[in-house]
Amino acid sequence: MLPIILNIVDDDDRAFVEKIYVKYENKLYLISMKYLNNHHDAQDCVHDTIQLIMEGIDKFKSAHDMGYLEKLLTVVCRNCVLNALRAKKRKNEHEQSLLKYNYDDDEYEESDIPDFSECVDKIYISEENCECLYGLINKLDSKYRDVIMLKSLGLDNRSIARVMNISEELVRKRYSRAKKQLWEMGGKDLYV
Repeated sequence: MLPIILNIVDDDDRAFVEKIYVKYENKLYLISMKYLNNHHDAQDCVHDTIQLIMEGIDKFKSAHDMGYLEKLLTVVCRNCVLNALRAKKRKNEHEQSLLKYNYDDDEYEESDIPDFSECVDKIYISEENCECLYGLINKLDSKYRDVIMLKSLGLDNRSIARVMNISEELVRKRYSRAKKQLWEMGGKDLYV
């Protein structure tokens, strides 16, 4: 990681990123490892977090000046973990849909992918609803949006409370309020 940091041209920026890396590397790694349970994936998330710091260094400097750098780093790292989990899930789903295990020959073989061409209208409507819902979620305040996103990944209230550093009761309230706001912003139209 340090060779990448050395490529930063501005000496002040390089020193700032190095300081963050040295001080928070272990914490970022532990956050990543907690959810990914894989050393290499956790290291990749730490690397992605540092990359994001280098890309938006001014925002991180201002966060440092305002005193919420550690919280911002935790959120950025958590989002990198969530992206890694989503990518892993998509990859697993794709691989499982293309391969099936043949117990007789003790090997994997390609399976036929069913033809859903007659259901195109239903798929389009479903994708349209997802896009609409995604747009509504993005309009939510970040504290509600984070809870919704973490819930959609299957995390329970206790895990979300630990990630966001809030109480479980507050997680339940934010989730309830987020659902209510989504409903009021037009989510009810998706279920008609």
